[in-house]
Amino acid sequence: MLSSVHDRIPELYPYYYSAYSQASCLFFGQYIILSGQGPQQGDPIGPLLFSNTLHPTLSSLKASLNLGYLDDITLGDTQTVVAADVKEVTEKGLSLNVDKCELITHKDTQMDDDILRSFNRVELEEATLLGAPLLSGSVLDSTRDDRCADLARACDRLSSPSAQDALILLRSSFSAPRVMHLLRCSPSTNHPALSKFDDILKVSIQRITNCDFSDLQWIQASLPVRDGGLGIRRVASLALLAFLASAASTLSLQADILSSCTPSDNNFSSLVCCHGHISLETSLRSSIPSNLSGTVLACWQRRLWWNRHSTRHMAGPRSWLLVQNIAVTGYLPFHLPRMGFI
Repeated sequence: MLSSVHDRIPELYPYYYSAYSQASCLFFGQYIILSGQGPQQGDPIGPLLFSNTLHPTLSSLKASLNLGYLDDITLGDTQTVVAADVKEVTEKGLSLNVDKCELITHKDTQMDDDILRSFNRVELEEATLLGAPLLSGSVLDSTRDDRCADLARACDRLSSPSAQDALILLRSSFSAPRVMHLLRCSPSTNHPALSKFDDILKVSIQRITNCDFSDLQWIQASLPVRDGGLGIRRVASLALLAFLASAASTLSLQADILSSCTPSDNNFSSLVCCHGHISLETSLRSSIPSNLSGTVLACWQRRLWWNRHSTRHMAGPRSWLLVQNIAVTGYLPFHLPRMGFI
């Protein structure tokens, strides 16, 4: 570990030599345990030290798809190349936890390598990476259903604390922040579980505030606090924007990671933008209440205009800043009239 620091980031070597050149003493009751391997648990710079040590090994592998997040490594190529890379990793002293290793491939693929055969076989439709489903299908459905179940269980337990504490916990931990990772990583636009998630949120908010919300009041409650809302974001309205923001902001990183891979002929971004433009316009037109008039109706129509034109703009060049801003704020740049809950 210190050798890697000396070779790759020498300006930090004196500091880490003073911290890790000798074994640390860990006290357990009357016993003293010498810790002399790897970074200390709780060291803020520990992930950097681990990744810096592992990076030369990853760089020497031959697989076309080669990426790692700390100790989670993903390799993609032909069976022969992946098997050779796995063998090289084990020969360099790294031990694999076979029980946690997965082999993602077509179900008809025959494995000739003994190490690869020992991995857990996962079909493409059920593949996940860092907790996010890679494709739409049963695994995405089950993941969304699990998040709905988690939210329902949390909402039941929020009856114990005070209303103010429950609202803060719901807004900061159990609502949109709980699923933001999935929204950014997996295409979930128009997934039925999102509406189910929002329905559970609405019921919980009504229980906390002791109010029954109309559709218009529920929309206002989902606005930020500074705009007269409660700050409880509806995940159905965030799904498309969060996914596009993540895809656009990481485009250069994706290009670097996939530089050695054969590109697909499918323009996925354009398909998602086109689908999102149609779905946003259709859903908003169908959701405008028929009894609105005046300023409120104008705000609804303005919202439709912003969704339509911002979705078109997302596919253009240099648009990732707008997309990121929309995904972070959770709503488009317009305001509904402020009103009280009745």
